Amino acid sequence: MSKDQKILKVALDVPVNKFFDYISNDANIKIGQYVRVPFGKRNLIGICCETSIESMVPIDKLKFIISTETEIVFDKSMLKLLYFVSDYYHHPIGQTIMSVVPSRLKKNSFTSKKKELIFKADASLTHEVIDNLPSRQLRLKKVANAILKKDLRQKDLNKLVSNGSECVDKLESMGLISLEVFIQETSRSKKDQPVLNKEQKKVIDEIKKTKSYKPWLIHGVTASGKTEIYMNLITEFLVNSQSQALVLVPEINLTPQLEERFQNRFFDKKIVVLHSYLSDIERLDNWREAKIGNADIVIGTRLGIFTPMPNLKIIIIDEEHDPSFKQSEGLRYHARDVAMMRAKNLNIPIIMGSATPSLETWYKAINTKQNFKYLKLNSRAVDNATLPAIKTIQVNDKTKLQVSKEVIDAIQNRLDKKEQTIVFINRRGYSPVLICSSCGWVAECERCSSRLVVHLKKKRLKCHHCGYDQKITNACVDCGNTDLFPLGTGTQKIEDVLKYSFSEAKIIRVDRDTTHSKKSIEDLYLKMNNREIDIVIGTQMLAKGHDFPHVTLVVVLDADNALYSPDFRASERLFSQLIQVSGRAGRGKIKGEVLIQSAFPNHNLFDSLKAHDFDSFSNQLLNERKSMGLSPFSYNAVLTVKSKNLNMAKQFINDVTGWAKESLVSTINVLGPSRPTIEKLKGFERFHLYIQAPSRKDLHMMLKPWISQIRQHPLVNRVKWSVDVDPTDF
Repeated sequence: MSKDQKILKVALDVPVNKFFDYISNDANIKIGQYVRVPFGKRNLIGICCETSIESMVPIDKLKFIISTETEIVFDKSMLKLLYFVSDYYHHPIGQTIMSVVPSRLKKNSFTSKKKELIFKADASLTHEVIDNLPSRQLRLKKVANAILKKDLRQKDLNKLVSNGSECVDKLESMGLISLEVFIQETSRSKKDQPVLNKEQKKVIDEIKKTKSYKPWLIHGVTASGKTEIYMNLITEFLVNSQSQALVLVPEINLTPQLEERFQNRFFDKKIVVLHSYLSDIERLDNWREAKIGNADIVIGTRLGIFTPMPNLKIIIIDEEHDPSFKQSEGLRYHARDVAMMRAKNLNIPIIMGSATPSLETWYKAINTKQNFKYLKLNSRAVDNATLPAIKTIQVNDKTKLQVSKEVIDAIQNRLDKKEQTIVFINRRGYSPVLICSSCGWVAECERCSSRLVVHLKKKRLKCHHCGYDQKITNACVDCGNTDLFPLGTGTQKIEDVLKYSFSEAKIIRVDRDTTHSKKSIEDLYLKMNNREIDIVIGTQMLAKGHDFPHVTLVVVLDADNALYSPDFRASERLFSQLIQVSGRAGRGKIKGEVLIQSAFPNHNLFDSLKAHDFDSFSNQLLNERKSMGLSPFSYNAVLTVKSKNLNMAKQFINDVTGWAKESLVSTINVLGPSRPTIEKLKGFERFHLYIQAPSRKDLHMMLKPWISQIRQHPLVNRVKWSVDVDPTDF
């Protein structure tokens, strides 16, 4: 190997937990650059993570890289974070790094979106100069006159004359016009900045005292003005052009509203968004704006935590409790926890806000032994705005899925007053199941251990787990009976009921069946604020942090499911969801009301809900979890094994369970194996194995050698398996 050559250690998107060594003839190659390398019979895109002068592989066996790109994808601080993520979540290092690279780069497509140009007249361009242009060059004169009259956009040039690029090139070479990149002006309506109340001022004053690492939890009731606090803090921390802020939100449906508020406040700042509704090329452009420091504020969803930002000074996580911050496939990271480590590495503050913090975060914040700071907002930000009155309505098993007379009367009352209503039901479709009146047969998914959901308007039966769908059958497949009926209630059925009861009302349904794009979410937001909608029926998409000032009534149907769920987090999530959806009512100056239909109206969860008493309910949950050794009083991981062959899955899970029980870490508790609630999903038979430890150190001491052992199992490539550290779903 010559002195000009280097050995590169390259991260590749393959399920092997190591870097791969290659030789480069380019002595100037830098850590973090893209490289294209041969791998078996394929050529792959990878990231150069280290350079060396030696390798464990004989030099004559090493292959040469094919090509490099000058762009540096990740700097050393980002690579340090990704090394930690790979190690903590026990995910192969190459797959960890490549999973957060924009998809266009992984497809070897490095070009950004082509920028549109605008052509402007220089002082030397006059009518006299145009008249003196050659008389036969009519197109040139036409373009010159148009530009002299007003600046001409590239898209308008092509409409003006054919082959207009020749004309503008000629005019530019003559020094008569200049070319600039066209920047679309954003429509912004500057609004008066709200006057902060005493609680908000206290929170801001407390946080801005330190610019170094500190995790802060802002626990504020719904509509307490947390977003206003975030914007004031960003103003405080973006003191110069060498400062950036990252704001993470849990769901795409928060982004348009939040972006608009930020655009209206920060006129002089470059704001970009990163979410799944962007095209690949838009996402790459925004990602690059953040990476080179041009974007002052980045608003993103879960994956946004891995956005390179060289001048990052503050991280804000809105609705930190939301389960969507946890990735459920591939690299199973939690954006909140990764953000904590990123903030610690950069020595910057991280602010988390929620009306219903996750029990883990809340426990850390109120525990004086932890490095958390806890700040409370007890009142709503709008003057005289109060928390809504919450009332439960008794229903029984037969009537719990119907809309009660009390609810109908309450909605009519709001319609009479020209106020808006949200009806919340956590079921999409027309009804959960199709059942035979004769033999009791129920339509089930062929690929999952679950029932198909009736979608009456499309005349389809759909599985909400794997996406399988089929036509609604006309007869029972078991007995041939044609008397089949839908049992249960979904958003479509409630929509039909309310349209029948309120024929003059403007009613809209909001769920994953009706909301497919960013535009549909923005349209909902605009129509609600313009009072073009009277009643919104929706699923948990409506429970997020929307601000609809004209909503004064929230109705919750079928809230009881979580009260008897096998998931120990179910009651925590139900309480959080109900507090969040209740918080949509009475955010303006008109008092709100929440009506919850339940077969268990005296349940202690509803008692705490009516009192808006998060603390007492959470303390009760903490006591329960402490007695059972559950999170946050233990540290957990779950191994999931999947196979289309049940016997193969059984053999694999039994073998690795035996190895887990032989672990040298004596404090480990191995629970299982067991079948999850949905035993078969997307055609795969499933098993779970739970690992529990009293400390994070013990958990990882056990996992590392065990996972290495699993990778040597003879069936390892014939089953699908994954380890989820700090799981949120059981």
